[in-house]
Amino acid sequence: MTKYKLEMYGWEVEATGHSLTDEQVKQIQDLMETNGYSELWESRNDLEEEGIIDDLYNPDLFHVSRGLDNSGLWFSLKDDKDNEVLRFEPSDMEDIYEMLGDSADDIPYEGYLAIPGEGKNENIDNILVVIDENKGGICEYEMFESDELPTAKDFCVQHGDIATPDGDWDFISKVFYKGKDLEVYNHLDNRGKAATVEIYTRDGQIIK
Repeated sequence: MTKYKLEMYGWEVEATGHSLTDEQVKQIQDLMETNGYSELWESRNDLEEEGIIDDLYNPDLFHVSRGLDNSGLWFSLKDDKDNEVLRFEPSDMEDIYEMLGDSADDIPYEGYLAIPGEGKNENIDNILVVIDENKGGICEYEMFESDELPTAKDFCVQHGDIATPDGDWDFISKVFYKGKDLEVYNHLDNRGKAATVEIYTRDGQIIK
C-alpha cells in the first residue's frame, strides 16, 4: 500500500464580494475623481484607509479561493517520497456522473452570485467584486492510499462559478478520488498575475 498526494497547478482565483449602498458607491467615485484615478482598481488600497470598506478580505457576500477551470490547469500526483508519478489535465479525468452516478446531483453546487437585485441579492443595490488571479501552485490535497498506481480516470472534479454581469468565472470546486472527496491540506506558492475590480449596480452599470 503506497501513499499518494495530489497537487493542483495553474491559475488560482481569489474573489471577494461586498454589498455597497448608493452612498458608498458615490464615495468611491468621489475618491477616484479626487485622486485622478481613471480605473477602479487604482482606488483599491484606499478603500479601507478612507473607511469606505471595513476589511477588503472580510466581505459580507463571499470570499473564495479556487483553481480556475481553464486550459492552464493541471494536476501532479506524487508518492510518499515526493516523486511525481503522474501528471494530467482535467480533460483526462473521469466525468463526475460516470464516477458518482446519480449521487452527483446530491452534492451541493458551489456558486456565488454577484448580480444585484437577483436571487439572494434581491435587496442589494450594488456589489463590489475584487478578483485576484495568481499563477503557479494552487493547492495540495490530503494523502490517500492505494495498492495500485492511480490513473487520471480515478479522479473527477465538480465545477463551480462566480456569476457576474460581466461574465462568469468558472473554477474547480471539489476533487474526488474513486468517489472520495479529497480535502485541501495545504496551499502552494504562486505569484500574482492580474486583478479585476468592478462595481455592479442594480440599474445595470458596471464601474471599472
